[in-house]
Amino acid sequence: MTNAFAAILGGLKDVIFGRLTWLALLNLVVALTITIGAATGIIRWVVPLIPDGAGWLGYLSTAGEFAATIAVVVLAIALSPAVSMIVGGALFDIAAERVEKKLGIAGARGVPLHHGLLNGLRIGIPALIANLIVLPLYLIPVVNALVFYGLNGFLMGREYATMTAVRRMSFTDAVALRRRKGLSVFLIGLACSFIPFFAPLVGASAMTRFVDSSR
Repeated sequence: MTNAFAAILGGLKDVIFGRLTWLALLNLVVALTITIGAATGIIRWVVPLIPDGAGWLGYLSTAGEFAATIAVVVLAIALSPAVSMIVGGALFDIAAERVEKKLGIAGARGVPLHHGLLNGLRIGIPALIANLIVLPLYLIPVVNALVFYGLNGFLMGREYATMTAVRRMSFTDAVALRRRKGLSVFLIGLACSFIPFFAPLVGASAMTRFVDSSR
């Protein structure tokens, strides 16, 4: 686990003070814009469709609109990791390559931009579906935090480890490495889940360091 903690610290350092800062900010702006835009659109166009009423029905309608607005905010928070993973997929390999050069890691296979976009969809869509499935649990205090961080930590760790490892080994070997180092992979993913809008870049740096030290 020591390698995992060192990798996380290295990833944070690369994003905050290193050569990934601008990529992280780009991911933040795009993912945040999409998330807020979608939530705002739903609140503006869908919530008003709740019918108004007179008397006690009016109170019920107002309460329904308030509850719907809260639900949309919860939905936006719940889906933010998936949105960030989709956007960050296009930047992931660019970030990994920069970290590899910084660390002097040779022999990695480059990934074209369009493959990065496809990778983003490949890891983001399952995360989107998984978060939608457990959405009711996000309304339960304490349980919501455990499910949110546990689920997204698992998804991020799993996919970021695989995407990084296949840059320098076969897919079969990458999966074997991910399974062999399952706890460390989860810890890195868990750390990323706490900063969803920066997660792909922290994940790219941390997993590059971790995979290199674990081979």
